[in-house]
Amino acid sequence: MFFCKSTVRTLFAIALFAGRAWACSCAPPPPPCQAIGESPLVFLGTVVQASSGHGGFRTSQMHVDRRYKGQVKETIELFDDGMCDGPSLEAGRQYLMYTAILPTGDIPSRGCTRSRAVDAADEDLEFLNQYSAGKVLTHISGSVSLQPDPSVDQNPRDEEPVPMKDVKVTVSIADKHYSTNTNSLGQYSFTGLPPGEYNIDAGFPGHRLAYPPDDLALYPNGCVEEDMTMKVDRRVQGILRDASGTPVPDMLVEMVPVKRNLERWHEPILLAQTDDQGRYAIDGIPPGDYYLGVNIRSAPIKQRPYPSTYYPNTADITQALQIAFALDPLTYDLNLRLPSKLPLVTIQGRVLNPDGKPPRGDDYPQISIQEPGLTGQIEGPPISIDAEGRFEVDLCEGAAYGAFASAGPVRTRSYSSPVTFTPTRKDTRLVLILGKTIEEFEKASAAMEAAMVSGK
Repeated sequence: MFFCKSTVRTLFAIALFAGRAWACSCAPPPPPCQAIGESPLVFLGTVVQASSGHGGFRTSQMHVDRRYKGQVKETIELFDDGMCDGPSLEAGRQYLMYTAILPTGDIPSRGCTRSRAVDAADEDLEFLNQYSAGKVLTHISGSVSLQPDPSVDQNPRDEEPVPMKDVKVTVSIADKHYSTNTNSLGQYSFTGLPPGEYNIDAGFPGHRLAYPPDDLALYPNGCVEEDMTMKVDRRVQGILRDASGTPVPDMLVEMVPVKRNLERWHEPILLAQTDDQGRYAIDGIPPGDYYLGVNIRSAPIKQRPYPSTYYPNTADITQALQIAFALDPLTYDLNLRLPSKLPLVTIQGRVLNPDGKPPRGDDYPQISIQEPGLTGQIEGPPISIDAEGRFEVDLCEGAAYGAFASAGPVRTRSYSSPVTFTPTRKDTRLVLILGKTIEEFEKASAAMEAAMVSGK
């Protein structure tokens, strides 16, 4: 929970509510029993005066009618900078406020909270009345559902989640563990738990959590609602070694579908980074046939200068082993061996306008070196461009790359035609000529990627 600010007060709000998102795009608010634990100050109040403000900033005087949590004066001032979710306070109306007193003494009326007009707060008031009477039991509850397979339905988010029955849900605090099973609606609940920081996990044969949840902060007489999603446990795991047999850490191991999609962003992104023992594990794999390897989707880069290598250790895709997954859970244990590193070549490049002159520095020229087919920016620091439009970049010899340049204001930015090139020691020059509109550039990029995917 944090309050978005256009003033210096933002810094205090961020520090106070660091557990929430760093942005003014708010997730749906938690239920009242969770919101009261996360909000230092909860009260019912009537606005007696609201200023029109200037620059989007307003202040309101509010009479506090009833306090539910925290200490506050009978009449207070709240500020509203117009950012983030929250009620627009109007004189004469009553509101239920979930907020805080900042270190400056200011009280914000907006933020990612449940603050709302009283006529929309029936659920909150029913809970708060029980809370004030000491009739609320601390609890953790939620649901567990099954994540649809993208390859079964290309738009899995359009499907209703499938409740999972008999999933074992466990919450843990210190050396204490509490477990229960979900009901036919996929729901679970723990009641009467002591407050504190809880770890939560869910287990079901042949399945695993799609997104392991964060620890849960359970406050006295409060609650936490945590919905979890599981996926069928289809995985590939193993060890990556170099040519000498030594495990290789910090390398990406990738999987790509045997049948490529012209719109590659529809393909599942399946990859894992090796640990300090060279071990990797790729899970959440949709049904289908795949290739496994290193740099088979990504281009080799200076930090990972290896040629494309498919399992079982071949550079020839026609010799690669296809790895098949059906609907059922399945685990493959497959070890990979890297070939020798590719040598690096320093590309001597230049960016020019159509008239042959370099772009101006205040046009902020940029160079993008991308994966083949312009599917993604490769890693590395920004490429420096001097006043004459010259630049240098180290790339792997014999590997294919895409590149383009851009310069100028955002609305009228000029682009070069996208190019595909292969660095060699005899060919280290790259010249990019600006002059394309964004529409022309995107059309040329789409045609290049389609040609690459179709093998033409």
